[in-house]
Amino acid sequence: MAGVSAGDALDSREAGPRIIRGGVLRIAGYGAGSLLSVLSIALLTRHLGTGDFGRYATVFALIAIITGLVDAGTASIGVREYALREARDGRAFLAQLLGMRLALAGAGGIGALGFALAAGYDGEMVAGTAVAAVGLLLTVLAGTMAIVLQSTLRLGWVTSLDFLRQAATVLALVVAILAGAGLVPLLAVPIPVGVVVLVATIALLRGHAPMRPRADRAEWRRVVVLALPFAMATAVGIVYANVTVIAMSLATSDTETGLFSAAFRVYFVLATIPGLLVASAFPLLARAARDDRERLRYAVQRMLEITLILGTGMALVTALGAPAAIDVVAGADYRASTDVLRVMALALLGTHLIALGGFALLSVERYRALLVANAIALSVSAGLTFALAPSLGADGAAIAVVAAALAGLVFAGVLLGLRAVPAEVFEAFRR
Repeated sequence: MAGVSAGDALDSREAGPRIIRGGVLRIAGYGAGSLLSVLSIALLTRHLGTGDFGRYATVFALIAIITGLVDAGTASIGVREYALREARDGRAFLAQLLGMRLALAGAGGIGALGFALAAGYDGEMVAGTAVAAVGLLLTVLAGTMAIVLQSTLRLGWVTSLDFLRQAATVLALVVAILAGAGLVPLLAVPIPVGVVVLVATIALLRGHAPMRPRADRAEWRRVVVLALPFAMATAVGIVYANVTVIAMSLATSDTETGLFSAAFRVYFVLATIPGLLVASAFPLLARAARDDRERLRYAVQRMLEITLILGTGMALVTALGAPAAIDVVAGADYRASTDVLRVMALALLGTHLIALGGFALLSVERYRALLVANAIALSVSAGLTFALAPSLGADGAAIAVVAAALAGLVFAGVLLGLRAVPAEVFEAFRR
């Protein structure tokens, strides 16, 4: 870490190769962690059964939404700002960002608890929401510090911390399940995992990231001005990705929610991959957007080619391998989830293109377009789930997921056709 600033890393000729290696490494690490998580998910679905797994997945999705609202683009803004600032100024900025994100996490946890009470969730689900919110605070703290690693292209260490989180989560879940734990202890797993990852992050950074949050009103106002436009767009996108599970819990039975959630867990693991790949290159995109638009066009075009290949291949493999995936992850009681996963496989190509488009728009500060695209997807996802799930169950929710992805892509196509994005980004997608 010593002596290397974000500018040194991003402006060197080694930036591109390091991003490629780092992106591959992040996907490999995530894949290894996901393979480990198959064990815990398989035990979890069988341990809880379809009904209780539906309750677990509902709280899990609720916290995922709150996490997205807390992050609300502030993490990506942090990466961009640190990448564009000198090291000392960057650390001061991160101290303010840390204070703001912790305050948002506390407010988000209270909001999640209030929603659980207002929605009429039972006592176990309410208590599970409370303990999961504590884990959220620890996750936000470690994640803010790790911005330094991503901005300076230390993607190997980013991968190591991600893998540590996944491995520790799997281990904690397996121990809890073997001990016969109920819903609340299982939802409390992020607390010990968060402590482990936080200690590892602090030991790794050793003074290169702020350990104490700061709360300067003027600086917070400046951060809000920087982050709010993209925060709104990102928050809507995170809600759209998880709202289907919440809508299912309100519109159908616990059993149907459980069947959908088993397929959704597989889908969500795969849909996260394009975001990891594109996020690895985001510091470079931000730097190129400011200093070298031709470099930006080239980077977006090359990444578009990669995402098209990966997205198409992933959709085909998921559709063909759905029966095996459900058998391994959930078992015989979830056989009805196979067709649900096959339907959602159609949306995987869309998630790849949406991830690239989102970060490209963020790099050139076109937040309104991203907000509108995500808002359209959210409206389609929630509306179709409430319309179709009562009669079609989990299949109806899967249709809603695919329709939402298609709606986002159609809007993106219209946007590109109207050239409502910078010429460099439009040219990359046109080619």
